[in-house]
Amino acid sequence: MELSPRKRIILSEIVKAHIAHGAPVGSKFLCEATKLGLSSATIRNEMSELSEMGYLEQPHTSAGRVPTAAGYRMYVTGLLDKVTPSEAIMASIDSAIKKVAEDPEHITANAGQVLSELTGFTTVAMTISEANAFIKRIELLPMGKRLALLVLVTSDGIARSRICRTGDTLSSSAIRVFDRISSVDIVGTELNAFNGVFLQTLAAKMGDFSLVLMPIISALFEMVEGICHSQLDLKGESNLYSVYNKDIDARRIVEFISRRDAILSILSEIPDPISVVFGDDSGIDELKPSSMVVAKFGSDNNKVGRIGIIGPTRMAYEDLIPSISYFAKQLGKVLEQSIRDLDD
Repeated sequence: MELSPRKRIILSEIVKAHIAHGAPVGSKFLCEATKLGLSSATIRNEMSELSEMGYLEQPHTSAGRVPTAAGYRMYVTGLLDKVTPSEAIMASIDSAIKKVAEDPEHITANAGQVLSELTGFTTVAMTISEANAFIKRIELLPMGKRLALLVLVTSDGIARSRICRTGDTLSSSAIRVFDRISSVDIVGTELNAFNGVFLQTLAAKMGDFSLVLMPIISALFEMVEGICHSQLDLKGESNLYSVYNKDIDARRIVEFISRRDAILSILSEIPDPISVVFGDDSGIDELKPSSMVVAKFGSDNNKVGRIGIIGPTRMAYEDLIPSISYFAKQLGKVLEQSIRDLDD
């Protein structure tokens, strides 16, 4: 049933007041806040009808109303105006996100930490590799007789590095063999082709240098496997204990999200550039008192990541949604720049 303009205003004011103060909202407050010129009796009737529709509930007989999960959902999806962050917030995000650009290999994790510090919430961040992503660049940098730094960059901008200990002295001849194998057989190969058969093919091409190069190739395969499996970074988990009220066991939520698999599944299915996921819709008991505000990030044509916050259903969506949307947009620019830098 579609809400009348009057009901939309009343529900919106109740949600905003409850977010701000956490207390039930009464008709007297709404008479002043809505500026509709309605009597308390008329507003109470509207509130009663909103309750029957499932958008409000009454904690106590004589108390005002509070939003239900459906009320919050309606507010976010149907009543909330699309706004941009204030100039001050955008400047704060721009300043903070510069830290993320300093370490291209850990962009997602660092972005989660920065967002947690900015919002005071627990952040969730993940990178999803494209199904047809391929090796774009690979480098082997000697660091000693038996040590080398292996650097890997994929076509969708994911960078990884690892220090490898070789099985024998890493001679210039061994490095030339590795470079030849890399340029001919590895660069341009899709990540999903890194299997046992491909490993055997590469091993056969090492010839006399198999002892020295096999640990490097094995490390490469492990790095690719890690990229293919979505990685979840959680930052600021301790914030959950401060943002939930005493009636909610934050410890259960911390324990649940630390298991990661369910959160990864939820994040990977985010449909829109910016989404609010209500725990009440997830079917997961531990998430019922929670919601997540999550945005996609990446290049214009390839949104490889998800980043957002998790907290109680009673959150300041009016501020958080535009802020996280802007944060994700700026994060995408950082990712694109890191790809260009790696190509130089």
